Amino acid sequence: MTSRSQVRRLLADGLGYEEAGRRLGVPAGKAFLIATGLPADGGGTLTTAEQHRPGMPGRASQHLAGPPAVNPTSDDATRHWLRLRAVADGQMRRAARERGVRPEGERAPDGVRDLTDVLTHDHDRLTALVKQLQTLPGTGQGATEAQQRRRRAVADVLAGTLASHAPAERRCLWPLVREALDDGARSADRALEQDDEEARTRAELRRTPPDDEDFDALAERVGAQVRRHIAFADAVFARLRETVPEDVRERLGAEVVRAWRDGPPPPGAQEAPP
Repeated sequence: MTSRSQVRRLLADGLGYEEAGRRLGVPAGKAFLIATGLPADGGGTLTTAEQHRPGMPGRASQHLAGPPAVNPTSDDATRHWLRLRAVADGQMRRAARERGVRPEGERAPDGVRDLTDVLTHDHDRLTALVKQLQTLPGTGQGATEAQQRRRRAVADVLAGTLASHAPAERRCLWPLVREALDDGARSADRALEQDDEEARTRAELRRTPPDDEDFDALAERVGAQVRRHIAFADAVFARLRETVPEDVRERLGAEVVRAWRDGPPPPGAQEAPP
């Protein structure tokens, strides 16, 4: 029978419990139990005296209680099986194509009411879409057909978001800027000029196939226009928070959210400031 002195002698020689147990013909966890009088599974909280018992290792002992855990997803055969299952599953293939195209979360989450906060939240969604569009390789970088299709999908979502974002600002934001800020007319006119430029680029992007090299240039241009718009609007938002009462900002924020939820106005409908 293995004794405590035998185990501790091997430990004193610099061996670990695995090697000591192998030499004595016992499992490592049992060698630990013999040497310390404690189970190797680490169950319970050790007292200070138990932590300093002879034979206590300088690290956790749970690994001595049994064979090391194996993560099945790290096994090559398991990964190969999962790939085959994914290829054979139409819903999984569709989910993979659509994954990440739309920014996560609601466009107007509950609790976000201030006009500047509502639009800032939507700006964050636009920024995420621009990043996705520009991260994917284009035709000039040797994009695969799948990558081109994904670029098309991201571009379409970006264009659709802009198509409702810009009208909401024209209806609720820029009329307020004209009225509330000293240089509001100049700021609003500049913003509307930027909107017109972006709308032309967006329309051209939607008409251009993703395997056309012009698609890459248009994607880059619309991304730059979105970033410029957001930077300009952020500066305007800071001034509106200082000059416009909160109840007015919240009323206009609710107007924007309502417009998004109701959908676009009928073709030819006139947009008048609320």
